[in-house]
Amino acid sequence: MKTGFVPAVLILLLVSCSDDETIHTLRTEGVVINRERVIAYFPKNSIPENRMNEIVDTLNLGITIADKYIGGPYDWQVFKNKQLTYYFCSGNFMSTTSKEGDIFIPVWRAQSNQSPWLHETMHILLRSVNGNWNPKSNPMNLFKMPMWLTEGMAEFIAMKISYDYQIPKFDIFDSGGYSKVDSVCNISVKQGNGPHILKYIGEPGIMIKLFTKKRGSYAPTFYNCSCSFTKYLVETYGLDKVLNAYTNYKKEIKTIEEFTGKTMNELREDWLVKIKQK
Repeated sequence: MKTGFVPAVLILLLVSCSDDETIHTLRTEGVVINRERVIAYFPKNSIPENRMNEIVDTLNLGITIADKYIGGPYDWQVFKNKQLTYYFCSGNFMSTTSKEGDIFIPVWRAQSNQSPWLHETMHILLRSVNGNWNPKSNPMNLFKMPMWLTEGMAEFIAMKISYDYQIPKFDIFDSGGYSKVDSVCNISVKQGNGPHILKYIGEPGIMIKLFTKKRGSYAPTFYNCSCSFTKYLVETYGLDKVLNAYTNYKKEIKTIEEFTGKTMNELREDWLVKIKQK
């Protein structure tokens, strides 16, 4: 993969809503709502305040259940037992997190229950003191991060706790949820861009096309199959071992190969055989 540039559209997608002026406006002029594990800022008069409270209650419940599922609190968790900060902004942009651990979500998505809040929340709850791949920390992270794992782990846990505890989760990529994501991946990986996308599952580096106008043609298969592969690793080898690898910054793939005793290529082949049976 070429590493000499970062597409301008990628930069725009990463910084939308998280600029200092927008944050300052929300903090000084917006509506702030606090819960045990949540502090949330909404644009004034954007949605009814009772709806804001409903959204924050759901966030708080999701964090509580996610903590229960992953265990801990762990020494590696940057945000263990801390409030997470959410900024619900006007406009249309890709939901994201910052290097400081803030979460940015379009307010219209939250209002209409189309927000990937649980996925983004997992990115922060899983942030390790060993380091993280947020591109604002180091732009070269974009070309070294195991994106399939960083996204797959967040999506898998969000999907798992949604399934187990009936927590609302918007199925943005039509995965079918926890019980169907394997079969959906198995079909999509064989069609269209599937074979190309498969090359990124288990390998370091981002898929540039996910941050361009072609995102819609690549994201569903990439996210669903990243989730499916992560699901396979957790169900086969245990959540504790995969979490240990996930939090072993810059050594994630090496750690997985060590505890499984297999190469990533071998693991990928095992996974593909498994999901054919779903």
